[in-house]
Amino acid sequence: MKYLSGDFIAEYSRALHEYKKEQDAIDSKWGNIISDLVEEEVERLEDTIPYTFKTGETVKDTNGNLGVVKACPIILNVHEDEDYHGKKFGPNKFFAIKNQSDEEAVTCEGMLRMVDVQLQTSELEKDWGHETKAARYYEDELTVIID
Repeated sequence: MKYLSGDFIAEYSRALHEYKKEQDAIDSKWGNIISDLVEEEVERLEDTIPYTFKTGETVKDTNGNLGVVKACPIILNVHEDEDYHGKKFGPNKFFAIKNQSDEEAVTCEGMLRMVDVQLQTSELEKDWGHETKAARYYEDELTVIID
């Protein structure tokens, strides 16, 4: 090295390695605790939030694509968007819910029940061997097609 001593670099690297190891253990521990809390709340919400669509119904999305409803799961995502904000560590990995505005953001204004739809494929997609494709929508992005 040109400016820093070998002893400094060795100790500095060792300290960072230990720090990362401890941080990973803490993130894993608290990530599991938060995942368990979210899982329990999702189970409660599954029993309380009504279904807007029934499995097997034919629906049309806002682009005019037709499909069949396969499931309507509750999705509660409390993780910060690392693609948007960069890598997160510690409590910053999770969205803080301190007030009603935070709750509105986490629950997408109460739209917790998503709709999984099996869509019809285009001729081009069929040429590539894809007979079906799946997509997940918010309830307000779909309308029921009455046969």
